[in-house]
Amino acid sequence: MAQDIRLTRLRRRRFALWRLLLANIIDDLRIVREAWFPITALLLVLASCTLYLRWFYLPERLDYEPDTAFALFETLKLLLFQTDLDLPNEPFGRALFFLTPLLGLFFLLQSAVDVGRLLVDKRARPDRWQESLAATYRGHIIVCGLGRVGYRAVLQLLDCRREVVAIELNPNCEFIPTLTGLGVPVVRGDARDPAVLARAGLKRAQGLIATIDDDLKNLEIALAARRIRPELPTVQRIFSRALDARIERTFGRNSAFSPAALAAPTLAAALLSSTVRYVLDLRAGLLGVAYITVSDDSPLIGPVADLEARFGVRRLPGPNAHLPILPSEEIALVGPLPALEAAQWANRPRPVKRSGGLIVCGLGKVGTQVVRLLNRRDPRPPLTVICNVETPQRYVEALTAQGVRVLRGDARDPELLREAGIEQAMSLAALYSDDLLNLQIGLAVRSMYPDVHLVLRVFSDVLADRLADLFGIRTAFSTSALAAPSLVAAALVPDVEAAFDIGNQLLVERRQIITDWRVGKTVAELRAAGQLPLSLRRGGEFQWLPPDNLVIESGDEVEVLTYLT
Repeated sequence: MAQDIRLTRLRRRRFALWRLLLANIIDDLRIVREAWFPITALLLVLASCTLYLRWFYLPERLDYEPDTAFALFETLKLLLFQTDLDLPNEPFGRALFFLTPLLGLFFLLQSAVDVGRLLVDKRARPDRWQESLAATYRGHIIVCGLGRVGYRAVLQLLDCRREVVAIELNPNCEFIPTLTGLGVPVVRGDARDPAVLARAGLKRAQGLIATIDDDLKNLEIALAARRIRPELPTVQRIFSRALDARIERTFGRNSAFSPAALAAPTLAAALLSSTVRYVLDLRAGLLGVAYITVSDDSPLIGPVADLEARFGVRRLPGPNAHLPILPSEEIALVGPLPALEAAQWANRPRPVKRSGGLIVCGLGKVGTQVVRLLNRRDPRPPLTVICNVETPQRYVEALTAQGVRVLRGDARDPELLREAGIEQAMSLAALYSDDLLNLQIGLAVRSMYPDVHLVLRVFSDVLADRLADLFGIRTAFSTSALAAPSLVAAALVPDVEAAFDIGNQLLVERRQIITDWRVGKTVAELRAAGQLPLSLRRGGEFQWLPPDNLVIESGDEVEVLTYLT
């Protein structure tokens, strides 16, 4: 229900009345500019007659000096054939008296027709209205591309109470109605075009996120934005790890992120642990994040320090992080995967898991990253990969050389699953980019062996919740949902390594060299200030979850977890 809750919460946001009024004024002024010729001609006719009356005609016939307002009033009467002025004697004045009502009425009617048509057609010009709405934004984030990742990024920014303007080329994008319903301006066009970026308010923006499903286009968007605003923070969605590193040399550290690389640690860890909800890939290793609902007779009840000392975990920062743990409370913990498993087991024992190997279905961008992470584990678990017949042979040969068993075929086929060792397997992950295919694989496995631990890659949070309710599959993850928080956080603050959300708040992991006020402070003092040190590097040695009594020294490299403010 996470996605349902988020959309319901965002729909309650009140749209600023002043923004609507200002957008209407901007839109109306644009309409006037489109009807510029008849309006300009009308103003010239009125101005010519007014000046003639003010400086030549009226002074000769009145006992006092007339003002411009009186001359304009008489001009309007002449325009409407209601004047009581005598016809001038000079040719210029006579021509002006005849032409003012004729030309004036013509241009007046033409202006009324053009402006009226454009006003009536306002509803038929949603693109123009979106641009007018975008013109009212300042200090906003521009999100280019409303695919799965871009859509998630926009929702995440709205949840963080940031203003967003989106750019999308495809008018039939499925997410446009939802976002416009939330009050997000969506500018139509190619984000590589400087004119489109200008219509999205690039010169007033705080940052830009390029999430198109094409590395080169995202790079072109960032370059186009930097040509206009060299200092603008840009974040790009990049698939190629090699390109990622080269881009960061030009645009700065952590300005390019791969959704597959961000999601892979969580998916890989979920194969090994059913409690994990997010995984941070630190230099010192993987740290998992788990949510545990404390049972009534749980040994976790009591002081937080006792829990942390017993299991080697840390409670996530928050206003109540220092308070004792109570029954039925949901707590969020971070720590090594075995420690989180031990805490969950102590809280509510579960059936013993199978002791067989792991099966990964799908060898795309995400599947490849997951297999790479699993191969790094020591000891490495027995691993079998099922891939499509279209998978390039070089991928298969590379994995086979590493001792990974690779099978080609349809992972929904019971015979192929048996050949992969599903009878003894501990876990199976379906990581294709097709939600339906992943679901079919999961249901096929469930029908054969209900006790196999399943990990499914899906797009929709709503679908993930439904899977948990209907089939008990509680480890269904969306790659875009796992990646979007990091892209958003990197656009808002510097030096972001990764980020994940808890409800409507964003927790950010940042790697920093300590040289500021934190020098001389203990870890406990940093935690009291809302900063949780995850790892500390001093003298070339890493320390996970440093103890509360450790004193921070100048030059320490610390990976800190804190809420985005």
